[in-house]
Amino acid sequence: MIVVTGGTGFVGREICRRLAAEGLPTRALARTPPPHSLPPGVEFFPADITHPSSLREAFRGAQAVIHCVGIIQQQGSQTFRRVHQDGTAHVVAAARASGISRFLYLSALGTRPMAASQYHQTKWAAEEIIRQSGLAFTLFRPSLIYGQGDAFTSLLASSMRPPLSWLSGGFLPLPGGADVTLRPVVVTDVANTLVRSLGQASTIGQTLDLCGPETNLRDLALAIARAMGLSPTWVDNTPDVILATLPWLWLTRRKPILFPVPLPLCRLLAAVAERILPHPPLTTDQILMLEEGQVGDSSLATKLLGFQPSPLSSNLSSYLAPPAGGIADRRS
Repeated sequence: MIVVTGGTGFVGREICRRLAAEGLPTRALARTPPPHSLPPGVEFFPADITHPSSLREAFRGAQAVIHCVGIIQQQGSQTFRRVHQDGTAHVVAAARASGISRFLYLSALGTRPMAASQYHQTKWAAEEIIRQSGLAFTLFRPSLIYGQGDAFTSLLASSMRPPLSWLSGGFLPLPGGADVTLRPVVVTDVANTLVRSLGQASTIGQTLDLCGPETNLRDLALAIARAMGLSPTWVDNTPDVILATLPWLWLTRRKPILFPVPLPLCRLLAAVAERILPHPPLTTDQILMLEEGQVGDSSLATKLLGFQPSPLSSNLSSYLAPPAGGIADRRS
């Protein structure tokens, strides 16, 4: 039995699917039941990693744990410290109490001591808890994970479709634009690599980066638009120039019209949004991570597990392309 914490989430769901395809009995842990049925061979178990008592029965009979729970934004009691750090301590304690030795952790690229963002600080604290646990662990640090049902590419795509594209007039501001370095990796590559590592003793005690081909936020957004069948335009001007030329841009340029917003301005806007909105679209912590960019080296994952990131454009088209015979909405 393999236990997957966060097994009904975006990444956890794909890991469960892959485990089931390998014929491995799998238990998906989550706070609430999944909205859709799980694959055959995967059982749901209600548990909350921030409440240790709920984990006592969850690990019964298991041989390994794949710990995937994480949040990208703090909301109420769901803080980075409580989920990443304290929650991981609870999962490690439950694994040890159940006699489970194999432990895989889904961390994040950029995690390190003295990181700027709270997200990376608490991910590092979680890694340290696992390193000192005595378990046979492997730590994985993926970059931005994308795929059908993700939060990032799906949000950008929905911003380019009606009705949001009608409300915005086809204009889409991007924090930092080409200045934000990304190494997006598709969720299936991440899941396949984690599952493959379960039977590889050579990965025990290792920390493995999982990076896709290097790109930037501008090129990623343009690739998303093209995958949707749209004809986007990139306007590399400052926000004041763009505002002054809005009518001309709208009448003469292909849409969506994408343009960069300086990161210092985004940081200011995010700080204001955090004070007045219960769920801000962007936080100062996220801006810090965008300013740092994503830098990593997947060579060890390639050597030990044969990790080979698949192309960005074909992966985006697999879930963003318009239906066969359909016509992309050119008003967006």
